[in-house]
Amino acid sequence: MLMATEQTQTWHQTFVEPEQWCMVGVRPGKEPECCDSFRRQGLRCYWPNYYVFGYSKPRRAARRGQPYRSVMPGYLFMPLPATDLFWNVVERWSGVAHPIRSYSGDLLALHNEDIQVIRKIEAGLNTPVPRKSLHNFKTGDKVRFSDDLLTRWPPGRVARLADDGRIAVEVDLMGRSVPFLVWPHQIERM
Repeated sequence: MLMATEQTQTWHQTFVEPEQWCMVGVRPGKEPECCDSFRRQGLRCYWPNYYVFGYSKPRRAARRGQPYRSVMPGYLFMPLPATDLFWNVVERWSGVAHPIRSYSGDLLALHNEDIQVIRKIEAGLNTPVPRKSLHNFKTGDKVRFSDDLLTRWPPGRVARLADDGRIAVEVDLMGRSVPFLVWPHQIERM
């Protein structure tokens, strides 16, 4: 019984959430391949995604598609500090565009609380498609995420209304506009 306790403690110690994360820009549509390449090299990687409900396998190879879509198209998250292995994989893999940097030139550091907000948005998108509800959001409206109870994230603007009922919200992070895809109940007007 002592041995099982030691194994449980070891497992728990190896999967502790990091305090800080960095953003890595990837080419749109290459998020799953880049995330897999980081994981194959032994690096931890987080790709916020959601399942497209109603997806069925295509009958022909010409109509390929993925059942998973990115919550933040073009971005992955990796724990800090960045190791030499991280930089080697970033330089070698063609799908990675560049690590996101702050104004000082260092890697942009997001705290674990920010990643928890992204995970709540991801969890909200991984629910069955809600019934079409009337909303009065228009392009350019200033909104905030309802999952962000401590208002850690800056307010965003509605960029576009998608055909499937989702809303694209752009948030300014370190001088760049980062898109999020959300349901209407996940945002509220400011």
